[in-house]
Parts: sequence; C-alpha cells; structure tokens
Amino acid sequence: MMNKLGLIIVSVILALIQTGCAEQSTWMSLNSSNPRIIWEVKPQADLENITGEQISTPEFKMSDYVKGVVPGTVFTAYVEAGIVPDPNYADNIYKVDETFYNRPFWYRTEFELPSSYSEGKRVWLHFDNTNRFADFYFNGEKISGTKTSTKDVSGHMLRSKFDVTNLIKKSGKNVIAVLITDADQKKTRKAKDPYGVACSPSYLAGAGWDWMPYVPGRLAGITGNAYLVVTGDVVMEDPWVRSELPTLQKAELSVSTDIRNASSSPKEVVVSGVIQPGNISFSKDIRVEGGTTARLSINKDDIAQLVVDHPRLWWPNGYGDPNLYTCKLTCSVDGKVSDVKEMTFGIKKYEYKMVDNVVGYPVLTFFINGQKIYLKGGNWGMSEYLLRCQGKEYETKIRLHKEMNYNMIRLWTGCVTDDEFYDYCDKYGIMVWNDFWLYVAYNDVAQPEAFKANALDKVRRLRNHPSIAIWCGANETHPTTDLDNYLREMIAKEDNNDRMYKSCSNQDGLSGSGWWGNQPPRHHFETSGSNLAFNTPAYPYGIDHGYGMRTEIGTATFPTFESIKEFIPEKDWWPLPTDEQLKNDDDNVWNKHFFGKEASNANPVNYKNSVNTQYGESSGLEEFCEKAQMLNLEVMKGMYEAWNDKMWNDAAGLLIWMSHPAYPSFVWQTYDYYYDPTGAYWGAKKACEPLHIQWNASNNSIKVINTTAKDLKGAIATATIYNLNGKEVPAYGQTKQVDVAASNIAEAFSLNFNPFNLAYGKKAVASSSTGASKSASMVTDGGAGSRWESAYSDPQWIYIDLGKEEKIEKAILKWEAACAKKYELQVSNDAQEWKTVYANKDGRGGTEQIELEPVTARYVKLAGISRVTQFGYSLFEFEIYGEKPKEIEELTPLHFIKLELIDAKGNLISENFYWRNGVNDLDYTLLNTLPEADLSCRLVDKLMSDGKMKIAVKNNSGTVAFANRVRLVNKATQKRILPIIMSDNYVTLMPGEEKVITMEATPELLKGGVSVLVKQYGKAEKNKLDIAD
Repeated sequence: MMNKLGLIIVSVILALIQTGCAEQSTWMSLNSSNPRIIWEVKPQADLENITGEQISTPEFKMSDYVKGVVPGTVFTAYVEAGIVPDPNYADNIYKVDETFYNRPFWYRTEFELPSSYSEGKRVWLHFDNTNRFADFYFNGEKISGTKTSTKDVSGHMLRSKFDVTNLIKKSGKNVIAVLITDADQKKTRKAKDPYGVACSPSYLAGAGWDWMPYVPGRLAGITGNAYLVVTGDVVMEDPWVRSELPTLQKAELSVSTDIRNASSSPKEVVVSGVIQPGNISFSKDIRVEGGTTARLSINKDDIAQLVVDHPRLWWPNGYGDPNLYTCKLTCSVDGKVSDVKEMTFGIKKYEYKMVDNVVGYPVLTFFINGQKIYLKGGNWGMSEYLLRCQGKEYETKIRLHKEMNYNMIRLWTGCVTDDEFYDYCDKYGIMVWNDFWLYVAYNDVAQPEAFKANALDKVRRLRNHPSIAIWCGANETHPTTDLDNYLREMIAKEDNNDRMYKSCSNQDGLSGSGWWGNQPPRHHFETSGSNLAFNTPAYPYGIDHGYGMRTEIGTATFPTFESIKEFIPEKDWWPLPTDEQLKNDDDNVWNKHFFGKEASNANPVNYKNSVNTQYGESSGLEEFCEKAQMLNLEVMKGMYEAWNDKMWNDAAGLLIWMSHPAYPSFVWQTYDYYYDPTGAYWGAKKACEPLHIQWNASNNSIKVINTTAKDLKGAIATATIYNLNGKEVPAYGQTKQVDVAASNIAEAFSLNFNPFNLAYGKKAVASSSTGASKSASMVTDGGAGSRWESAYSDPQWIYIDLGKEEKIEKAILKWEAACAKKYELQVSNDAQEWKTVYANKDGRGGTEQIELEPVTARYVKLAGISRVTQFGYSLFEFEIYGEKPKEIEELTPLHFIKLELIDAKGNLISENFYWRNGVNDLDYTLLNTLPEADLSCRLVDKLMSDGKMKIAVKNNSGTVAFANRVRLVNKATQKRILPIIMSDNYVTLMPGEEKVITMEATPELLKGGVSVLVKQYGKAEKNKLDIAD
C-alpha cells in the first residue's frame, strides 16, 4: 500500500528517531528500507537438513531466494516480488495455494558494522516483532533458547533483544538467520479447526474476517523493526515517566527505568535526565551488580523540580491541545555515556465512573483532567491486511481520524503492533481503546504463558503513550479467569492503574454491539438497538434507552466508483449481484470483497435495496456509487447524531464499526482503502464536530452539541427551509439564541413541517400512559417516532386542547401496531360535555385520514373502546385540521433543511444540511429531476510548496445544485490526488451560494499541476479549474 517514496521516508525518520535516542551510541537499521540490507526468504523445506548455524555463516549461499520485506510477512515478500498477482484485485488472493505459505520459512541477511563502531562497546541485536514463532541465529551460533529448542520466541508482540558482542565481527560480513514458523491452527482456508483465540497472541484477523480475506501464512514473518544498537556495558530498559495530577495547576512526575549491567563486574551508574519543555534536570546514582538488572526510580522526594506548576496537559481532540513532553535519559559509567533513551509522554489524568442514565442503567463514562469526555470514534482492525502500513503512513490514517473530529480509536483485538500508530495518536489527541488478543472464544488460548509474556511486553512498551485510555481483555466476552486475573494484576503493577483495565468490550457499563446493517437515521433516534439482555443489569432489547457507551455499531459502505475500478474487473461492474446471489453465492467477486454472503452482518441486500428505493434505480455502477454515497452520508451522520441527541441523558459515546479499512471492500469504513473519503467520512466529520447543530429525524427537534471543554454562550441557532426549487419558505424556519455548557447539549427549538395541523405543540391529556417517554404530549410533537402508549386495559382516552375554539374539518390518526379496534372521535368546548362526531367499529390501524362535517370546538378526544392487541393504545400522532391559511405556502414533498450556528462574535461555527420527504418518508427520487446548475470554481489561495490550497465553488443558477463532489487529479498523470485532507465535500449550494473548501496534500502529489473536477449529483463530472504547481 505504501509507495517507494514512503519507504524511503520511513527509513529516514527511523534513523533520525534512533540517532536522537542514542547520542553516544551507534544505531543501524536492519529493515529492508536500508539499501545496504537485503533479506533473503526461502521455505525451510527447500533447505532440508541445513541448520540455522550453517545458514548464518558468510560461506552459505541461499540460491533462488525471494527478496524479503522487513517489517513484513513472508507472503508480502512473494507479492512484492511479483510471484503472486496483485492480491487486492478481483479474487486473486483466494486463488493462492495457502499451503505453500503455511509452513516455516528462513530469513537471512548480511551486514557490516558501521565505521563508527569502537572497540569495547556492546552490540545488541533487536527485533521488535516476529509472528508467530521465531528462532534466531547469528554468525554460526543459535542465540535464542537453547541449542535444541524450537519456536523460542512465541507471539507477535514480544520484543527480542540479543547481546551479540562476543559473536560480532568487527570487520567483514555478519550474518543473521531467523526461522519463522507460522501458527499451528487453521492451516487452510476451509479448515474446521478455529484459528481464533487458540493462536493468540497473534494477528487474529489473519485467518479472515468479514472485512479481510484469509492471508496465506496468516501474517507470519518479521513484522516489526529490526536494528542493531551499540552501547556500553550498562543499558536502560523500559523507561517510564508517570504523571499524577493533584490539581490542574500542579503535576507530580516520576521516572523509573530498569538498569541492566551486561558485564560480569559491578558498575556504579549515574542516570541523568532532562524533561522538556521546562528544562527539568535530574540525576541519581545506583550500583548494579554484574549480570543483573536493577530498578531505578526518581520522584518528587528526590528532585523537587519534578513537581511541575501549570503543566501543559494532554487533551483529547476537541477538548484542548494534545501537549507532549520529552524525557531524555542518559546512563553513564566512569564518566562515559553507556546508553541514551528518549521518550515522549503526556501529563494527563484518566478517571472512569459508572453513571446511571435516566432509567437507572449504569453507563461507563470517561473523564480526563477532570473533564467529562463524550467519546466519538471508530474501530480499527488491521492497519493493512498484509501489514504493509509502516511509519509515516500512520500519520495519514490518524490525521484522517482527527479530521473526522474523532477522539478515540478502538484497536479491535489489538491487531496493531507498530509503535508509530500510538505516536500519531499522541500527536493528534486520539485516545486508544486498547484490546488484547481475545474475542468471543470458541477455544482456549493454546499457550497461556506466551500470551501473558506478550501482554506484559505490550504494556511496558506502550505505557508512556498518553493516548492509551483503557486496556481491554477481550472482544465481546471475558477472558478465562486465569488470563483475566493476570491482566488485571499485571496492569495494576506495570501501569499503576493509571488506565482502567476492563475485561469485556461490550458489557458491564457498556451497551452491547450492533446494529451492523444499514438503518435510516430515524431508526437510530427511535431505538438504541441495545442487545445485552444477558448483562447485569440487563439492557432490554430495542428500547428507547440503552444507548449508553456503544463500542460497535456499523453499516455496509460502498467506496467511490474510482476506487471500485481499482479492484473489481470491468466485466463484473454491472449489473450488481441479485438478492439471491448476495445471500448465497460464494464465488462472485463482489462477495470476495465483502458485498455478499461473507459479510451478511452488513445486510448487503438491504443496502442495495435502500439505495435503489430511496434514490432510484441506477443504469450502471457509476450512478449507483454516487447514490450510495448519499446513503453512506445520511446513515453515518444519523448514527452519531442519534447518540448525540441522548448525550448524558443516556449516551456516553459511540465507536462505529469500523472507521478504517484494511482491504478493498464494501463494508465497515469511512474513507476507503485508497484513502478516498466516502459519504460516510463526511457524515462522521459533520456529526462529530466539536460544536455542532443537528436535526432529529424522528421528532424534528434542533439541538446544539458542545463536545469541548468551554461553555458556548450567546450563540444563534437558525433553521432555514427550502423547497425543491431552492426557494426559501420563511414560514417553516426558526431562529433562537442558545447557551450550551461544556461537554453538554441544549435544545434550541423544534421544526413544524405541518403548520396546518392545529394540534401541533398543543396540550394533550390522557387517561393513562406507560411512562414519561410514552406520555400524551408525544401525539402533538410532530415527530414520526415518538408515541403515546396507554395502560393495557379498556377503555382509554386522549384529548387535545387547541387553546381556543377552532373550525375542525379533518383528523389524522397515525397508529403504531397496537391500534384501536373500536373508538370514537368526540369534541367539546369545556372538556366536560362531549359530542361524538365520528365512530369506527373496525379499526385497522396505520394512518387514518378522517373527513368530518365542519364543527367548531376547542377540545378533540379520541375515546378508545376496545384494542386490537393485548397492549395499550399506541398512537404516534393525533393531527387536527381546519381551513388552510392562505398566507402559508405549502412545502414541496421533497425539501431541504439548512442549519447554522453562529457564535456571539458573528462567526459561523457549525452548519448542517439535510434532505427530507414530508409525504413519502425516505423517497428522495425527486432529486433526480433537478436541472443542471451553472457551477464555477475559483482559486482563493494556494501554497503549493506546502501542498495547501483553497478553492471556492459557486452556484450561478437559480436552481439547487445538490451534493456537488469535488476531487483533484494530477494534470500530468491524470491520477487521483490521494490522500488529501479537505474541509468539506458533497456540498449542496442554493441559488447564488458560494462555498470555500480548503485542501491539503503531499506537495509531491501536486507536481505538474492539478485539475479541479466538480460533479453535481446526477450530472456529468466537469473540469472547472486548472491550478499550476
């Protein structure tokens, strides 16, 4: 996935990082990005009877080898060598003979010591990650385990470090040989034995999931950085800077590190350090016996400067700046530097509380630095399905999450082993929900002690990262008692309980997992979909409470047409698979990319039909993809906004499944594999903005969301309603001032799309109701999702007080399934004496439109005589009509809602846009009738050397220009410019409206100039602007 330029950048960055960490030491990369290093890869079976001792000598020549990729996997080496056709494309990866890769492989390389090496120094050989088992040989000797042991290093998160001082050749070739052995489970795609937990610790998705294919070799290889470090006899291991925060104005720091004396004689060691910013200096002496390791700790009792006044705190995205500190440690012996380590850390304080929601269910709620944090984010499985994401490429991915206004990523089953992931989460303020390698278990871990060793190394390796917000034992289940107790006790010791350890990812204060199929926004506003009836206390299924803290909810997500062309052969583009094929067909290429049976959780049939019914049937793939982006945008925005709507009343946050793709697919993503943002990306970015105005598709309320640490005061919320032709209809709009406390929500007003309904917003009185959420007032709120529910008995009644006498000509009853069998409509002027004006003895429910003889009354009653079901009477809306006022213009069935939030200084801080059909819900086919608009594009500003520019898109027509997509292509190569950071897309412009869009890309991508292409929904894409470099 990463180009050659990316590999060079990674190499340079790693070299800079490491030389910065070892001022007086020599560091040498053994990665493939080092042009002096060539790794040779070959199956062990092809080197029969040849030992590791022999292979790790200069005299040995490995013929017919494949050039290895480190970090990487065996399979990736064969892909990069061109032996395996592009596994991203079509069904190529499914045609690979997995048995060839599911066996042991040798890695071999040669190197010479750097010229800077000086005699008397100690040489260390490091491998940060190997999967699944590894045995190491160096210069003719076995250096791991014993002479006869095998599978010495077990697990993908265990670091290997070897003292090779006595074996190193000061001049000439040194040779490393590593035997990598694949996991013991699921040796073929169709093997019945579960890969799952038994192979843990490993990359659990390597045997396939509903978002990535089975990978031959199951990601066996040298999967982390390999490097050589030259030091003195004494080295520091796992240094750690902790911060405690008694108050926001004062931090107490402590520093600890293991000191390892690799020599046979005792050493008097001086450890000194400098923390920046602040230039905090400290030092401490320690004696370390030969061949032993001692723990050095320094705190405020040793050094008063470790109490920091007015510290720069690390905050999650949206709540403040993610400030970082560095600590440079130097250990010296006899006045000479022996080792140097530098680490980055943040001053922060995590807290966790179980807060009861309005109906008494406990909800896990996060606090940082004393501030309650509303969580917004997504799940991340693999960074890339063949582990081809490295180094700087992580910045792109994490930056995209930051741009979506996320503040958390959940590492599902801990499938990321690269430190750079955490580095960039630290930088961009993205908290990490960090799983261990367990999920709903069908079998036990085959090697529990290896699991524990890997878990320990993971915590020690990562604990300096302020972004880690929680450690989680298992996905959707609890670890076995032995592992659960070990993880809890180990984290308490090694991380000092600075972060919570939680056994299970979706229980115990969390509200379950799902839905996963496509559902319209209104659905999410009306039901939480909570599915933890087995939890303690139980979350009842599908009620209007139970939003809570949801760690998984997701939908199918079609990529853009330009991306689909990269991996689906043209012959398969159209027509799309039939419903029957989507349900049952194993072999079609769409299913191989998870639009079909393999991703049935995503309900592809429903997704396809939703696009077709809501936006109209398509004549080809490009048209379908464009319409799918509208569905993606609406559904993703609706999920987040439904949770926003319940903030702290019930909801504490939402992590969608998933935000990041590992493989070219049709599920679980915001941007796609090629970094092209789908409609889902823009829906998430909008719904998650720190200051946000939104519409509730169920009850038409307009709310303002504040997910920052500052109060919002004196803001102006405005809703403007437009007809399909782009004409504003003032009678339906509203404006109101609103204040919103920090990390909170406030309702501004409710929209009334039916001003002819005399009952809207009027007082309703009922004989009974089943609770506040089912009270009488629900029938006059104008919402399609809220309802009144009576007691489960007959008779029952509900009446509307119109406030004054009105001429009444019509009533509309919108029933839920529990409707009335027999009922009467009655009127009164005093709510005492009632007159029957209509009777129904055979009620069928649904929407009943009842024409009445004109009558004048103040009160209108529905008198229920008998019910259809055993449940109470259940009524969504009770609408009453008289003569239509001539001064109020009727809306077109399809119309637009534009929301704006202006701060007290007059700055636009949030805007939002929706399309709505008030007659046939979810029917947006009238969008296809919009005429083509006259669009223009102009350059506002550019700084091509930094890859930044601003353009303005304007609608010069008198009609609506709906969902205009802007994209950039390189003029010289005609290739898409991706990745790119944009402020907005799929923008709708009213007549005469202009919108400025900012863009940022790697400068190299812009060389040769760019063309700005604009596509109005349903119209041809056009080149609107050329920009020279």
